[in-house]
Amino acid sequence: MTKTLPASRYSRQISSLIEALLGLALLVALNAAFFPDDPGYLTVNPHPFLFLVILIASRYGTFDGFVTGLLSAGVYIGYLFWNKDLGGLHLTAEWSQFIPAYLFILLGLLLGEIREIANREVLRLAQEVRDLNARTAELGRENALLQQVKDELQQRVLSADDPLHEFYQSAQRLQTLRPDEAYPAVMDLVQRFTGAEKFALYVAADVPSTLVDKPGARVFTLRLSRGWTTPDEFDDRLDDTHPAVARAVERREVTVVKETALGASPDILACAPLVDATRNEVLGLIVIERIPFVRLTQMTVSHLFTIAGWAGKTLTDARRFDTAMDARVDDEQTGTYNFRFLTQRLAEEAQRVRRYGGSCTYLVVQVVDAETLPPDDQRLLLGEAGAMLRRLLRTVDVVGVHRTAGTYGVILPSTTVNQAAVVTARVNESFRKAFGGYGSRFAHLRLRMGIASTTGAEPLSEARLMEEAERLDLRTGR
Repeated sequence: MTKTLPASRYSRQISSLIEALLGLALLVALNAAFFPDDPGYLTVNPHPFLFLVILIASRYGTFDGFVTGLLSAGVYIGYLFWNKDLGGLHLTAEWSQFIPAYLFILLGLLLGEIREIANREVLRLAQEVRDLNARTAELGRENALLQQVKDELQQRVLSADDPLHEFYQSAQRLQTLRPDEAYPAVMDLVQRFTGAEKFALYVAADVPSTLVDKPGARVFTLRLSRGWTTPDEFDDRLDDTHPAVARAVERREVTVVKETALGASPDILACAPLVDATRNEVLGLIVIERIPFVRLTQMTVSHLFTIAGWAGKTLTDARRFDTAMDARVDDEQTGTYNFRFLTQRLAEEAQRVRRYGGSCTYLVVQVVDAETLPPDDQRLLLGEAGAMLRRLLRTVDVVGVHRTAGTYGVILPSTTVNQAAVVTARVNESFRKAFGGYGSRFAHLRLRMGIASTTGAEPLSEARLMEEAERLDLRTGR
């Protein structure tokens, strides 16, 4: 069964044959017109037919070059034996005369085959390019599909309660400046992300050396615990005489029992220190006493280390906040001094009166029924009332919060009881104008006041002054 060639191949061969014939005809015509003395270009080297073979073979391929070579060789031989006696040809012919004819045929075959090899390589590369383009398009479609799947999975993961999302949400609870709020958050993190069944939180405490086994030992007292059935399952105190505690305190890292010295008691499986990095001291311990065996892995230890680090930073920040708050003398809610500073100033004035004489009066002003107001109205009332008192008083006078919100204490240096009565009248009148009036939501409020005075003749301590003023025996009306 013969293999049929494509129509394009037939048309190409016909085109090459026509070009070869036209080329030969042109060369023959040029020979007859311009070189009549050398028919067939027999003396020309290289022969002009050679260029025709080269052009056709390098353009079309092996078959076309071979046909053109045969035609050129035939025309060449025709010129070679034109007007010669064919009977004695075998006596006069030399093999060298046929060399150009052989060259036409061989060169057509060689150059044509080179052209075919190049064509096949080009076709192969073109097919590879088409395959790669198809593969690229397919990969593009797969990538678009995978991207769509990724987006859907990401939305599901972010909306679901995945472990990392829960870890982040639980860790957010540690963003507090109150240790009492941070302790339960730490316990929740330990329970959720370590799988501990019995664990406790201990905080550093100052305990007399007579109550510990080793003088100078670091002592930690029990703060919170989970997983117990009776209150005495956890020790009230731990100190660094315990190997696990000592290792955790010394190395500032999570300690597992198998890492401690031999002979350690098996009551502690893991111990994580809560470290204040600024002071390089241990603020507390997370102690795990029971955990499923399969959960005590390196990942569990890493989670415990992370939780302890966060908890240590939270407690450190809380300590700094408490220190800063202790140093403050003002009350943020009322804009006046706080009770601690008020007590110190009253003690100084009482001591001045005892030493140098004179007088000092302490006034307590209470807003009755202030606790019945909504929270927003309470904040407004306390701030406005504090500002009102500061406007009415002298520069040397001191106003602050007396024990609880809604009650103010006023120190009036060098002021007698009678002079203080004038101040109470001004305070009462100003309060009535500021918060009274028809339709005011503060109209039901009223003031109660108490006055106590100390003089050089009858000196009183700051405690006695506050005690007498707190009787609030000075009645005021609306």
